[in-house]
Parts: sequence; C-alpha cells; structure tokens
Amino acid sequence: MDVPQIKVISTRKAAEILKEHGMKTDHQKIGLGLQQRVYPFGVAIYDNRWMYEIYENMLMKWIAERSS
Repeated sequence: MDVPQIKVISTRKAAEILKEHGMKTDHQKIGLGLQQRVYPFGVAIYDNRWMYEIYENMLMKWIAERSS
C-alpha cells in the first residue's frame, strides 16, 4: 500500500522556487511571512527558535493562482 507523502521544503528552497516564478524574495522574508500568517502555504512554529514547514504542493498551488 502506497502512503501519500507530504513534501516539506525549507524557506531557502521556497525562496528559490518563488524567484524562478518572478517574485523578489528571500528566505528571511518567507519566514517572516509565515510567522505573520501572510503566506498560507506553510506554518511557523516557535520553540526557543523559529521552525518552518512549507508544503511544496500548497506553495505550487499558491503560485499557480497568482501567475499571469
């Protein structure tokens, strides 16, 4: 039985993908956006330091919805 996998990527990888699609950003901005709940494609969790989970399929859907 194949179990569906959730692909989680780093803020750096997310920034690379967004740059490839024309968005001017960096990993710090992605992290801040997740902390402030501006970006819906991941979560920011604080436990003595910030940790991020960015869901690649949600990021790609978010990009597709905004692409011209």
